[in-house]
Amino acid sequence: MQEAIYARIQEIAREKDLITYSKLNKELKLGLDFNFDKDRKQIGEWLGEISQHEVQLGHPMLSAVVVQQESDGSFGHPGEGFYNIAKDLNVFRGNNKFIFWVSELNAVHNYWSSH
Repeated sequence: MQEAIYARIQEIAREKDLITYSKLNKELKLGLDFNFDKDRKQIGEWLGEISQHEVQLGHPMLSAVVVQQESDGSFGHPGEGFYNIAKDLNVFRGNNKFIFWVSELNAVHNYWSSH
C-alpha cells in the first residue's frame, strides 16, 4: 500500500474535503501521467488497496475523496475503478453511482473528521 497516499487522503477526509487525481499526483510527486492507461491503472490499484484495507477494518471507502477534475476546473466524481472496487468489496449495491458515492463520501468525512 502507498503510505504517502494513504496519509494524504486521510488528511483530506479529516478536512471534509476532496482532492483530484492530478493534484494528488502532483503533491506527492508520484510521477504518473494520466494520459497513459498504465498510470491510470496504477493509481486505481493503489487507491483500491487502500479501500480494501479500510473496508476490512469496517470503515467506509477512504478513496471516495479522490475525484476527477472537470473541464471547468471543478471537482467531479471518482473514476470508474472506484465503483468497480466497491462492487468487488460488496459495498456498492444498487445501480445509482452518484447516490452511492455521495453516501460513501459523507460516511468517510464523518468517520475521519472524528479520528
